[in-house]
Amino acid sequence: MKINIVNKLQSLVIKYLDTLYLHQSAERREFQENIFTPNQYCRFLDLGCKDGINTIRIANKIRTNWVIGIDYNFDVLHKSSQKIIIPLIADLNKSVPLKNESIDVILASDVLEHLYSTNLFIAETFRVLKPGGILVVDTPNLASWHNIFALIIGIQPFSGPNITTMEDSDLDIVRKMHRLTHGLNEEGEFEEHSELELTRHIVVIAYTSLKNLLKSVGFRIEKEYGLGYYPFPPFIAHIFQHIDIRHTHHLVMKIRKVV
Repeated sequence: MKINIVNKLQSLVIKYLDTLYLHQSAERREFQENIFTPNQYCRFLDLGCKDGINTIRIANKIRTNWVIGIDYNFDVLHKSSQKIIIPLIADLNKSVPLKNESIDVILASDVLEHLYSTNLFIAETFRVLKPGGILVVDTPNLASWHNIFALIIGIQPFSGPNITTMEDSDLDIVRKMHRLTHGLNEEGEFEEHSELELTRHIVVIAYTSLKNLLKSVGFRIEKEYGLGYYPFPPFIAHIFQHIDIRHTHHLVMKIRKVV
């Protein structure tokens, strides 16, 4: 009887956390889209474009048909090439295969945390942007309260860096939530699942450190948003994320190249 009650409570908590995650994901997409302004002559680059669904959504907001998508995974790039996207395969831990000052707008959503050469990546975005060009970054925040809590109890931060995969965790309830989000069984191997979704977080940057890194190469931060304030529900999280961006779950920043 007690085991059933515990399992039911755990199931409710998992569903609650998953609801928070899905709400925050939708909110992040909305904030990303609202950052961009229409410019039909814009040269738009999506770094870590995956299958191009988000790329096209942003390109439609910008109203441009000049779109390049870069990813390391040939299979997902093939899907993006079936849209209006010019696909380029590249390792974003190395140089971006584009000329200096050739791009007007860059999106880097859910990509920074998967790289080990973060400094080089930021420097490369600065190099390929035209003067006055815009970079939009969307990445988890190592300094979020739920990551701090994880460190206090002696486990890996929930946002990473991950030891194995994104779907793994020291806490059973978090592991089950991650697997539920990606449609996986609660336990077992990942054999039939997409490699892209299993790419672990390698370097997760804290709020102030990210700002310092961006400024160090010459970027100016024009707008910054903190999204998600675990474990609070959205109507409470919205209050805290305006007051305390430093400890929010995800960061969305609009950055301009100034020379």
